[in-house]
Amino acid sequence: MLASKTFQEEPLFINLTPMIDVVLTLLIFFMAATKLYDWNEQKLDVQLPEVGAAKPMTEAPAEIVLRVSHDGQVECEGAVMSIADVTSRLRRAKENYAEQAVIIRGDGRVLYQKVAEVMSACEAAGISRLAVSVRQAAMEQK
Repeated sequence: MLASKTFQEEPLFINLTPMIDVVLTLLIFFMAATKLYDWNEQKLDVQLPEVGAAKPMTEAPAEIVLRVSHDGQVECEGAVMSIADVTSRLRRAKENYAEQAVIIRGDGRVLYQKVAEVMSACEAAGISRLAVSVRQAAMEQK
């Protein structure tokens, strides 16, 4: 007999009234809070300090890539340069950004003397962040 009785369930619904109250309260709060922070610098009478040598606050520039070909030519930004030209280019980059980084990509067949000359040019320009690019040797399959 209990199985024969049917219960009529009430339809489910979501009461949105509390959520609307909270949203309106937050809206009023943020509207009032933004009025408090609507200050103008001219009303505050602020004078910024002045310095003689200020550099702009920018993000670090990309690394300078120096390529040493198998015949000993040094390439920087697509142009073949002498060691003296590389040194002056690196000095200018160091003046613009003190922490300038340099990557040396030397051909595997180049004499080490040429790579050492490029490293010496970096040292002469004051570049301390220096990396030499290499490639991992292929592992033999067993």
